[in-house]
Amino acid sequence: MIRLSKVTKPLRGRPPGDARERILQAARQLIGHAGYDATSVPQIVEEAGVAQGTFYRYFKSKADLSKALADIFNKQLMGKFDEVFESQLPIFEMMPAIIGKLLKLFQEYRDIMSFLEEHTMSFGTSAHAVDLREHHYARMAVVIARDQKIGLIRNDIKPELLARIGGDVFMNLARMVALEESELEPTEIFMSGKAFVMAALAPQEK
Repeated sequence: MIRLSKVTKPLRGRPPGDARERILQAARQLIGHAGYDATSVPQIVEEAGVAQGTFYRYFKSKADLSKALADIFNKQLMGKFDEVFESQLPIFEMMPAIIGKLLKLFQEYRDIMSFLEEHTMSFGTSAHAVDLREHHYARMAVVIARDQKIGLIRNDIKPELLARIGGDVFMNLARMVALEESELEPTEIFMSGKAFVMAALAPQEK
């Protein structure tokens, strides 16, 4: 099985010389290498080249910093979804586009995905992650309603329910891929989910 590579890439946001950005960069590198529990604030500030007081100027705690890293991931993820929704493609064409973007983003963040789990929009359990998903479900329901009107999707189930059913399927598949909870190839996992959702959404024969 080809695993998603564990790579560390520069975080986007503030200029490279900014203290907050250096702290985030250092935290990601250390956590990606040694894990969240084994990484301390003193280690982070030493790696970032800043004073410990500077750390607490930007973050209340290491847990607060982890939320900041998750926010960076979520903003990038939402940006990917925005690109797909703005394309105005039918839902069945949106799905493979979203799958491709998910795979690339999970690969980029594979080094720290396990500790971001709670706050990740795709499958996190925090209130913020749930709110982000609710926004995504609402947008998906609009697309489904549009495609129902032109006969591309079954119209005997409310768009909001179809959006949640399909979204929850992909949420669980995203978790499997991001946290490597399956021996199956990531592409196979997502494409199987796509086939399942497409069959569930297809117009019913009369």
